[in-house]
Amino acid sequence: MSEIATNIAIKLIQRESVTPEDGGCQNYIETLLAPLGFVRTSVDTDGITNSIYTRPGELNGTLAFAGHTDVVPTGPVEQWQYSPFSAEIVDGILHGRGAQDMKGAVACWIAAVAKLCGEYAPMPTVQLLITSDEEGDSIDGTIRIVEHMQAEGTLPDAVIVGEPSCSEAVGDTIRRGRRGVVQVRATFLGKQGHSAYPQDADNAIHRAAPALARIAAIDWGEAAAGFPPTSCQITNISGGTGASNVIPGSCEAFLDIRYNPGNDFDEIKSTVEATCTDCETTLAFDHVATAFTTPDGPFLDQVCASIARVSGIETRRDTGGGTSDGRFLAAAGVPVAELGTTNSTIHQVGEQVAISELDTLTRIYADIIETMRFTHD
Repeated sequence: MSEIATNIAIKLIQRESVTPEDGGCQNYIETLLAPLGFVRTSVDTDGITNSIYTRPGELNGTLAFAGHTDVVPTGPVEQWQYSPFSAEIVDGILHGRGAQDMKGAVACWIAAVAKLCGEYAPMPTVQLLITSDEEGDSIDGTIRIVEHMQAEGTLPDAVIVGEPSCSEAVGDTIRRGRRGVVQVRATFLGKQGHSAYPQDADNAIHRAAPALARIAAIDWGEAAAGFPPTSCQITNISGGTGASNVIPGSCEAFLDIRYNPGNDFDEIKSTVEATCTDCETTLAFDHVATAFTTPDGPFLDQVCASIARVSGIETRRDTGGGTSDGRFLAAAGVPVAELGTTNSTIHQVGEQVAISELDTLTRIYADIIETMRFTHD
């Protein structure tokens, strides 16, 4: 199985698909899946390539895999030991942008399905939900796929998201939820003037400093069970004209808030607003991502049982990390588990994955697909 997954991963990595480009990856995926009985539905939106590949099953229910073919930029190409899109294999390691995030996982899912089809193994209906807009703005990607499936009544019963979830070994961690994201652009206003005449000015940085200190010190309360606490980081701040003798009339700061389900957007918004009532401030809020969690139950139990059968690992059910497209499916009521390769080199110069990881992940995916059972009323 590792040979099939590796060959597919190589072909995907060699297709340059820096977000939001697909680079022909999804057409290539169609050539692999069509002979296995999959039908492709295109949900392309505003230049984003979105595909739903569906194979009707022999068993009850629908199991989906959600992933993306776009990758982040390479960074300085001269710093790569191996060209980022050459997909070279050296000493059992596959090098290239997207090897871990997440063309490797896409390849493993396809290889797993191909194995089961070759064995005539009965399966539930299987879908692949693939976008080229995950690493970018995520405005016209998976969310458009979900909207289409809602309109058509074809949402899956559960979904595996192929994000690189693991730490030391494939299967040691699955993500069963993610924190939400609220970003705030705060503009503090004062009055510009000469630094020798402070009585005639109002320093916007002096206004901003105590307000930002209060924001950074907010107690967001106890985290929801199984989640990291809500955090707020001031990631950017700017003010002044560049001249050393000019008191700034405005100061702008950017806040990145990662919240767990113990908080919500309205609460976060009102709390931040309350810290800035003593100064003239404009606050622009952007609810970038909603927090979600998949409760313990048959779906997560079956995923963890497959990992244990293949690798003998006791899996940690985690909610850490950043955001993922799992949030769009979770918002539609679909149980989500994120399971992919390890994540040691994602978004880095020199991204790579061990061939042995692709083999293990393919076998886990195959076991999940073959043993997943859904009960319908």
